[in-house]
Amino acid sequence: MKKEQEIKQLFETYSLNTYKRVGPVFAKGKGSFLWDSEGKKYLDLFPGWGVSILGHCHPQIVKAIKEQAGKLIHLPNNLFQEEQAILAKEVIKSTFPGKVFFANSGAEAIEAAIKLTRLYGNKNGRYEVITMKNSFHGRTFGALSATAQNKYKDPFRPILPEFKEAVFNDFESFKSQVNDKTVAVLLELIQGEGGINIASKEYIKNLKEFCKERDLLFIADEVQTGMGRTGKLFCYQNYNITPDALVVSKGLGAGVPVSAFVVKNEVADLFKPGLHASTFGGSPLVTKVTLEVFKIIKKEKILRNTEKMGGYLLKKLNKLKDKFTFIKEVRAMGLMIGVELSVDSFPVFMKAMEKGLVINSTHQTVLRIMPALTVKKEEIDKGLEILEEVFKEIKN
Repeated sequence: MKKEQEIKQLFETYSLNTYKRVGPVFAKGKGSFLWDSEGKKYLDLFPGWGVSILGHCHPQIVKAIKEQAGKLIHLPNNLFQEEQAILAKEVIKSTFPGKVFFANSGAEAIEAAIKLTRLYGNKNGRYEVITMKNSFHGRTFGALSATAQNKYKDPFRPILPEFKEAVFNDFESFKSQVNDKTVAVLLELIQGEGGINIASKEYIKNLKEFCKERDLLFIADEVQTGMGRTGKLFCYQNYNITPDALVVSKGLGAGVPVSAFVVKNEVADLFKPGLHASTFGGSPLVTKVTLEVFKIIKKEKILRNTEKMGGYLLKKLNKLKDKFTFIKEVRAMGLMIGVELSVDSFPVFMKAMEKGLVINSTHQTVLRIMPALTVKKEEIDKGLEILEEVFKEIKN
């Protein structure tokens, strides 16, 4: 306990206070479990903020890191390297005909998407992008400006003015924001930080058709939903549409920092040498690991497990909803689940952690549950057993 206090003191003394850190000091992870510095075991149903889709320290990921670290870690992007080339082919093969740019984070890939809208709109003076209320696209200044939540933007105003907001899942609201300066729509098919709000199929169909008619770019932010989270490799595949551009991160590297910005062939050539870059993007280390992620998803039938365990978890959560009146709604697609409460969700999150369960509290009243896509039935049962204990305490 003394060591834990010392480590927390180091954070308080030397780290910029940009995170509200809670809980113990974690020291080790394996699969769906974490251990703190005192040896206490925790069930992690929100591993790495949805990053660790294969659980903590998957043996094949660890092996890939070790092997590549001994060969070549970094190389500048003005030189050729095998790993990035092969990964680019794999990404395009898994999405749609186009080209890909590798970066380090979702926000960085969103910045590339914003640049695309400018390059596309330059031909006829268009530059406005429509995003959705309660969206979250990142913390860098362009991504922040695209994020339609005032709590993130207010401390940094004036922000970039070229973004307009429409109501999510409301096609008429979207149309009302379109004018002769509109060049693109940027949206999450499932709003993650916004509370697990799921776009309807009709809404997305109408949006895509309208964008095609009006020559607007349809850009899908799949930072959270990509790489199997919803039961398909990419969430847009649930909607029978193909976006003009796609942003993927988080689960893409299953723990290593990597993102991809995919652009359809028709507009890919707008990017010329020197118009965009990333010093660390697509390094041999992260691209080798990301290739391994694609292989594991296929080999271990991860999409099948996601669909099966997602259905099981949803069914069990709806049973809890029948028991506790303060559970208003359960929203889910695959293993991306939101439990909306009529009470503050943060105390529930904290009580669950005290009992050995890691989940997430977002949007004030929503519990966000995004387990590793390798999660087992008995792990789900254990997690919901703990959650029910917490709900009973709240009820009493």
